[in-house]
Amino acid sequence: MHGFFTVDEGAGSWPNVRKRARTIGDQQRQDHWFPWHDKITCTLDVLMHLPRSVFSQRQLDLFLWLLRVNDVEDVPSVRQMLRLNTALQRACGIDSIAYKGVLGHTYYVNALDQIIAQEMANPRVRPFLHFYPEDAGGVNVSEARQAARWLHEVPDKYLTPMLRLRNIDFYIHEPALCVDGVARMPIRWFTRVKGGERVWYAKCWDMRIIATDNGKAWRVIKRDDLEICADQLLKNFPQMQQTVARYNMPDPSQILDASDSESPPSPWSITDPTIGNPWRQRAQGHRVASFPLWMYCDDTSGNLSKKWNEHNSVLMTPAGLPHAHSQKEYNIHFLTTSNLAPPLEMLDGVIDQLQKAQEDGIWAWDCSLHEPVLILPFALALLGDNPMQSEFACHIGLQAKFFCRACWCKGRDVPEERKQAAKDVDLDPESGLDEEGKKKGRAKRALESMTQMVDRVTAFLQPGRARTKQETAGKLRSYFDMASKPGAKTAITQERTRSGIKDTLQLAHLEKLFAAAKNKRGHDAKQAAIAAAIKELPQHTTNPVWRIGELDAHSDTPVEILHVVLLGFVKYFWRDLVQVQLKNKDTTKELLATRLSSLDVSALKLSPLAGRTLVQYAGSLTGRDFRAIAQVAPFVVYDLVPPECYEAWVALARLVPLIWQPTIPDMQAHLETLEKEIRHFLLCTARWTVRWFNKPKFHIILHLVEHVRRFGPAGLFATEAFESFNAVIRAKSVHSNRQAPSRDIARAFGQANRVRHLLSGGLFLWTDDEQDGKMEDVEDSGPTHPSTRRPFSFESGAWCSIGAGPRSVVHGNSTVATYLDVPAKPLPMLRTGSRFPQDAAESGNTHYKTAKAMTLINGDTCALQDFVVAQSSKPFIGCVEEIITRQGSPADLSQRAELVLVRVADVTREASPYRMPYVDLQESWVALQSKDVLCSVNVQHDCAKLLCSATGRREVRQERASTGLYKAAVEHLGPPGKDLILNTAQMRDAVHVQRFRCATPQLASEDIVMGAVAREIDQQKVISTETSVKSRSATPGRARGREV
Repeated sequence: MHGFFTVDEGAGSWPNVRKRARTIGDQQRQDHWFPWHDKITCTLDVLMHLPRSVFSQRQLDLFLWLLRVNDVEDVPSVRQMLRLNTALQRACGIDSIAYKGVLGHTYYVNALDQIIAQEMANPRVRPFLHFYPEDAGGVNVSEARQAARWLHEVPDKYLTPMLRLRNIDFYIHEPALCVDGVARMPIRWFTRVKGGERVWYAKCWDMRIIATDNGKAWRVIKRDDLEICADQLLKNFPQMQQTVARYNMPDPSQILDASDSESPPSPWSITDPTIGNPWRQRAQGHRVASFPLWMYCDDTSGNLSKKWNEHNSVLMTPAGLPHAHSQKEYNIHFLTTSNLAPPLEMLDGVIDQLQKAQEDGIWAWDCSLHEPVLILPFALALLGDNPMQSEFACHIGLQAKFFCRACWCKGRDVPEERKQAAKDVDLDPESGLDEEGKKKGRAKRALESMTQMVDRVTAFLQPGRARTKQETAGKLRSYFDMASKPGAKTAITQERTRSGIKDTLQLAHLEKLFAAAKNKRGHDAKQAAIAAAIKELPQHTTNPVWRIGELDAHSDTPVEILHVVLLGFVKYFWRDLVQVQLKNKDTTKELLATRLSSLDVSALKLSPLAGRTLVQYAGSLTGRDFRAIAQVAPFVVYDLVPPECYEAWVALARLVPLIWQPTIPDMQAHLETLEKEIRHFLLCTARWTVRWFNKPKFHIILHLVEHVRRFGPAGLFATEAFESFNAVIRAKSVHSNRQAPSRDIARAFGQANRVRHLLSGGLFLWTDDEQDGKMEDVEDSGPTHPSTRRPFSFESGAWCSIGAGPRSVVHGNSTVATYLDVPAKPLPMLRTGSRFPQDAAESGNTHYKTAKAMTLINGDTCALQDFVVAQSSKPFIGCVEEIITRQGSPADLSQRAELVLVRVADVTREASPYRMPYVDLQESWVALQSKDVLCSVNVQHDCAKLLCSATGRREVRQERASTGLYKAAVEHLGPPGKDLILNTAQMRDAVHVQRFRCATPQLASEDIVMGAVAREIDQQKVISTETSVKSRSATPGRARGREV
């Protein structure tokens, strides 16, 4: 059987893994390789369960046979490995919980609480996790915690409820006494960085003493503008209760009511004032922390062949991780998959676990603080492609009249068009019959009037009225109310079409009500059948996403930039270029391919472009290919397309690096620039042709500005890493027996989580039960197994990690960047010395080594004559002319550059038509420390102005050998080093490069829309006339009749 290794029901105890008697040496070896028995069982277990390492049982048999025939001692059997796997999985693996879905499908979900507990106990993850939002003041925003969603919008009850100061725990929604003698109620904790130190703050409500019939009490005055430094807090709720008489105040538990500036006082209901915040009791004196999640859902094929075998999968990653870590495959966690259950049915199980954790918390051991902590998870956003996010939001999809899941932007009014089309051909739109009484055919698509098209395009170019969670939930309830009465199926279908609101999960239940009444006669019989069917429905019949209290699927499904931009705009434009504009133009296509292959892609972190592949297979490219095209397109298509099309390409190239910018120096300025560039791109696209606006993605991009404000840089909620993870899921499916894919894949990832945690040095509990191998039968837990809470210890001594042996398996020398050097020389003999003779004279007998390349602080490899962004008094563009290091210095011993000679360049002159700056080298040099070179940049030759052509040639190499053949290459004209252009379309290090971008020209929106619509109307009329002529010529009998 080619199945995954799962818990073996007949697995024996731990001592039976080795049949021979144990000796003292065996015990020492076991301690060294703890929790494995020895080196071979450790390495075999790791090999079996690495995420991208998939082994079948027969493959393992073959591997073990290989070890035995090579006289390797103590080789375990497959059954012994399965027993070991069972014991380890029970101790520190992730359980896969079986669920019976509301639609009847069985699926497995990996335990969310165990995954989160492992993250807290993992020393490679925990130090990077953040649990409080940060108020960065809109400056240098790079993380989700610094954006508005986490900082301002998530309801208080889902955020970290407590802050420990001076060993005193302060909780939100509890009175606290401040140092000024005033009682206030913290409602939200956040941080600010001042002087390099993290300082905690609290948003607070005022508390006012009021007189009642029973004495004094408290009234809470809600306000949004009160913030205090946490150091101002003096006594918490329990301390106030003990010392309240000293301050002549009411007991802090005597909270009568609350009021704000817009409404009269109402009874206090947020907490039970006599006990305070409920998390205080649950935590038992320990810390409580929130744990935000990016949740992702997508479909992938479970086959390697072209035959589609859809598996819908749910993944997650901690949103508290910095951007550099959140996009790593190491930090992506599998939750569930199924090739039968639809996504919303599986989300039901995931959300059940999430809600359970929000009610009770998750006990975890904090490996950084070395103490227990109670975790409160919440969903920060739902990620996925556009169809999946529409399903989350109960939206009918991109083909609907109201095609946007975030707002009520409207497309073409299809029913009205059909009525108008019917009138145009003398049909009765209501009866369905033509004037001769014959059944009418399908009405042709009507032409929009100029006013209609202008209104539609104008509305398309701006966000519409926002959809809301309450509005959609109300509409879904109305569907159910309608379905509860006979004869409502057609009305519900029409209402879904009119509103664009469709819940695929609810629809399955409504179909049961429709089917119940289908074969019944009479209204009463149908009503009775529907009532009986309603009683059989599960408790929750609608989209489970609406049960996530902290989330609105309309606003919290941020624009997915991979599919909207790279697999949207760039793909659309590139296919249009190759397959439409250059159709039957093989010579021009060959020129385009040559230009692509000849481009210098240094500093773009791209492999040399395969031009022929990008052109020949334009319809089958991937996101990686379109990522490259977006950064170089203006330099290869400048004379191959009409000016309007080229302007759209240039606008897109200006927009892309802004979207992928990982750090935002000034949030407000960035949002204004982003909004301006998006609008400029859309107007350039409209000036080319408004037909692109039949694609909903050109409207969806408008919502990106708001999503960046709320969630941070768009790269945080990009899905490239999740999309790459699909390959891991596919591999697990391919190497299973496919009899129980949801269970087998979930268990495989649960075992991979265990190996990840152990080899990372994560802490876990190892009790006598594990050592003695006492196993529970977890196979027959049934399809409704509700939870997998494991024993937890509050004693640090109970937590252990792997022994020295397994640590040695993963430790080793890291690869370091080196560069080639030449014999050391005195400074006067170097270029730096000749440019700075005074410094050279003062250097004495010190010798310096020169290098051909160096590694920058961002990881780029920078060679001589490369262009860089460097920092002196302010950032500037320059060319690296020399890299030197003092002989014998610490930098020399560690093979690091010390000084860099940079020639300054001016980038104020704009290059047309690229709308990018020229790089004009000046007669000025600067000697900088290596840390002041920020990044390398990409420059391109101005081939458009100098009319460079493909007159050069370069050798063709195959299999790393010369073939003696040559292919065309672009030959750059003009003097070397001149007519260079800074490629501001560079996506990498956009935060540094974008400060040198040229100003965006102002476009007259109304004039462009009117002109574009007028051209489109004229083209449609021409096409309509040509179609009519062809139709008449195809029916000669009718034509002759009319002539007579």
